Amino acid sequence: MQRIIGAVFGLLVVGTLAFAQPSGAPPPEAVAACAQASEGAACGFIAPHSRVEGLCRRTPQGSACVPAGGPGRRPPTGGDEQDRSPRSPPPWVDIAARDASAQPVASRIPDTGQGSCFSDNDLIPCPRPGQRWYGQDAQYEGARPSYRDHGDGTVSDEVTGLMWQQAHNVRRLSWPAARAACDGLRLGGHDDWRLPSIKELFSIADFRGAAGDRPYLPDAFEIREPDAGVLENDPFRASHRTDMMGQTWSATIYSGDHWDRPGVKAAFFVNFLDGRIKSAPIAERAQGLFYRCVRGAAWGGNDFVDHGDGTASDRESGLMWQQADDGRSRDWEGALAYCESLDLAGHDDWRLPNVKELQHIVDYRRHDPALDERFLRQSNRHAWFWSSTTLGDNVRQATYVCFGRCTSIDGIDVHGAGAQRSDPKSGNTPHPGSQGGQQDEIRGHNYARCVRSGG
Repeated sequence: MQRIIGAVFGLLVVGTLAFAQPSGAPPPEAVAACAQASEGAACGFIAPHSRVEGLCRRTPQGSACVPAGGPGRRPPTGGDEQDRSPRSPPPWVDIAARDASAQPVASRIPDTGQGSCFSDNDLIPCPRPGQRWYGQDAQYEGARPSYRDHGDGTVSDEVTGLMWQQAHNVRRLSWPAARAACDGLRLGGHDDWRLPSIKELFSIADFRGAAGDRPYLPDAFEIREPDAGVLENDPFRASHRTDMMGQTWSATIYSGDHWDRPGVKAAFFVNFLDGRIKSAPIAERAQGLFYRCVRGAAWGGNDFVDHGDGTASDRESGLMWQQADDGRSRDWEGALAYCESLDLAGHDDWRLPNVKELQHIVDYRRHDPALDERFLRQSNRHAWFWSSTTLGDNVRQATYVCFGRCTSIDGIDVHGAGAQRSDPKSGNTPHPGSQGGQQDEIRGHNYARCVRSGG
């Protein structure tokens, strides 16, 4: 089936055939298909070229059957580096803020905000227990993000207790300069601002984003795409676009060596325009990145308790973790199914963690692996671990966290243990190709560490 690829100049284009419609309007068949259906229900209609499958969505003309890819989205290219995976371009979807049927999770980690469900290549209605793809991010809702705008350039996060600089600092600074700028900031009657840790910075990420369409940042905050000058001195400008360049410094230093160069230190950053974590050199003359200041008691620590039964609770987050993975790598569907079926220490309500929960247990004081091994163990020191969160840039990929070295296809630690990236949800592994300007290794099969409420 060919999918709808855009609505342009008053035509809705379906495959290679155009139907004259009011600007951007769905065809009558699409409206009729959802006349008596609820929003999000699976639907289909007959177009002249073939049958079109999709979901019922609200449009200005009423509920209509929208192909799962959705019309009119600009196709991103896979994040802060061009996606060089051999897979065909994925569908681009508007990700919902929450799924009404999501199970509540007792957690003190702000939820990702991802409320749509996906297969290994497309948007789908959220599955039921026992069905394929059950257990993904949208089906469990943690602490619902809540922000209070003080009207003075500051925003408070009512989940973490942190206060944030609301505005976007358009000037990109070196890491030392960004840290100094936050230390010297006077805003909202406060002078105790600082550069946030990587966990604090990631806590405000919103995984409804997609590069070139919606930032990975809640609407309470401002962010702007930089102009073309940002690429002038970028070593990866051949594979970068301005709408990928949302890199924002954290105060967290990588404990390993940047790109395996002894003595070259780097700090982690969050890219709020493409939804990833990696590291960059902190030398005074290194390339500048954006920054956003924070104030308040430090957030994001861990306080683990070993229960002696293969589980450990983190009293800071309120979550219980599987202490050791089972030593098997899986595709994304397999990781979801493994955690949903796990029975451990008398509990059968385990699940695959979302990307913010998974990143929360990274121990950034370490890198081989980046874990507190007194409480959490890893069968393969170089392993990466799946999250339940799909990447909005490319819904055929899911996010993972590197607890071991985050390597290129040549084995170079290009991003740093504790980075967060994405891999194809299915396909052959190991993959002979690479993706991104840093030639990220493509594994496709990663490990799983399951989680449940009960910290």
